[in-house]
Amino acid sequence: MISSAYLRGDMALLDRRLNLVGGVRVEQTNIEANGPLTDLSRNVQRDASGRAILNAAGQPVPITTDPLQTARLTLIDRGTDVSKEYLRIFPSLNASYNIRENFIARAAISTSVGRPDFDQYAGGVSLPNLENPPSGTNRIAVNNVAIKPWSATSYRARLEYYFPGVGQFSFGGYRRDYENFFGNTIVAATPAFLSLYALDASEYGGFDVATQYNVPGTVRTTGWDASYKQSLTFLPNWARGLHVFGNISFRRTKTNDLGARGFNDIPKSGAWGISLTRPRFNLRLNVSFRESQRQGRVNGLGIEPETFNYVPSRNTVDVLGEYNVWKRFTLFANLRNVGDVPNETVTEGPNTPDYAILRLRQRYGSLWTFGVKGTF
Repeated sequence: MISSAYLRGDMALLDRRLNLVGGVRVEQTNIEANGPLTDLSRNVQRDASGRAILNAAGQPVPITTDPLQTARLTLIDRGTDVSKEYLRIFPSLNASYNIRENFIARAAISTSVGRPDFDQYAGGVSLPNLENPPSGTNRIAVNNVAIKPWSATSYRARLEYYFPGVGQFSFGGYRRDYENFFGNTIVAATPAFLSLYALDASEYGGFDVATQYNVPGTVRTTGWDASYKQSLTFLPNWARGLHVFGNISFRRTKTNDLGARGFNDIPKSGAWGISLTRPRFNLRLNVSFRESQRQGRVNGLGIEPETFNYVPSRNTVDVLGEYNVWKRFTLFANLRNVGDVPNETVTEGPNTPDYAILRLRQRYGSLWTFGVKGTF
């Protein structure tokens, strides 16, 4: 449950050339959650004194190996109970200044919050088998109910120039600083952490915990973008109705903590296109592109350091058109991904050979849609 209140103010100065909008918002978050508890120790045969029965290899003998029966024994529905609350305050200020009638400068500073997913609190707990020693597969897996929501302070600046008729060029940049961003980690169980889940430190203190945490310090993203669109009104009458547009954006994230997740940047992306509009028809060509996107790190036996999954760069072309047959009926056609560019995932390290890079290719084809639109 989120309860909020805000106060906003507007002000115009310098003959209304400078406009300010500012305010503050207060939010109180209250969380009550229940989730499943998985306890592998409940699927172990025991003798009359409660000790685990071991096989010839010294391993605990399970009560059942049937997956359905195992789930019934080890899964406790709503076995965890979590309560949490926090208060956050978000000030902001936006300013615009008319340098000229068709030339505007904008700047803004704002604050925001990123709450953990609800399953962070209700996702449950998976306990290890106490009869087996701690290992990479026999450990506590738990969502961290003590994790804090991240907060961010954003700074933006932008220049906008409007052409006579219909057209605009804009250029801007931003910086966003995150505090307490989320990361994944494996840590030793501490009595304080175990107490959050009512777990006995004498039983579970020797096991590692796979969980999430708040990344220390600041995670910073910076970027800039430019866009242009204009109707080509200077063309002769036979070529009137042409419109062009284009945009490009760059983004970069800086963090010293490799556990930080959620920043799989697309370093560069953009689009451009042209359209022709006439009284009875319009035709549009859109071209979009994106640079290669680095995703998660790949770890494992025999895999060299600095090996990552990537989504390769991608360029697609769309063609769209409409023709007005009658005032109430319009024929339309949408041709998406005309070049049938596939979706791919690759894995690459410093010395990965070319033939081993491709991991996945999904080819959906070029989607063509034709139809009729009616107005009645």
